[in-house]
Amino acid sequence: MSLLQKLMEHASLHEPCGTAGKRAHLKAGLPASAATKQVDGDLTLSEGTDLVFEEGRVHVKGHLLLEDQSRLLVAGDVVVEGNIIHEGFDYALLFAGGSIQADNLLFHGELVALGGLTLRGAAWTYYNDYSTYADTLTARAVVADDRADAVDQVHADTHLEGHARVIEGALEQLLHPDAWARYQGGSYAALARHLRQGQPLLRDSAPRRK
Repeated sequence: MSLLQKLMEHASLHEPCGTAGKRAHLKAGLPASAATKQVDGDLTLSEGTDLVFEEGRVHVKGHLLLEDQSRLLVAGDVVVEGNIIHEGFDYALLFAGGSIQADNLLFHGELVALGGLTLRGAAWTYYNDYSTYADTLTARAVVADDRADAVDQVHADTHLEGHARVIEGALEQLLHPDAWARYQGGSYAALARHLRQGQPLLRDSAPRRK
């Protein structure tokens, strides 16, 4: 049984990933691989799906979409040309033994990046059911709606934390008008649809893919 398969025995990765020391120990135990797995188009994990990649790099040419009760574990880096989205009210897991890179991230479930997170646009996590575990998070904008993420260093031009009602005014200024219209009132389902269509999230960003 591989280390990734052993991690799947945990109901949550808080215990093995909750501190920088634990994350470093875990990363040291992962196998090194030069292999790349490329996914042409979107990679969608339907409800209840578990997927493990032992490759050193997974490259998704479209969006990475996780439904409730789905889990994706990758030994190395996760590179997504589109957006990473988990919109729901149940558990989902995205684990990378390396780094995670994407345009934007909208995520409710549990998120682990042993090599750090980098978003070209926004990293948006919401609700305090689960957490994010990483040493670094770099994005133009970071939004944590009623969520306490366990990230040691955050590098962002805009960093919003707190309940949606508290940060609502700042969100309106941050988001593209079309994205704000979709989200207004806290509709994450509508915002997720907006991102799946490749529409812009931040005010000064352009659509990347349909």
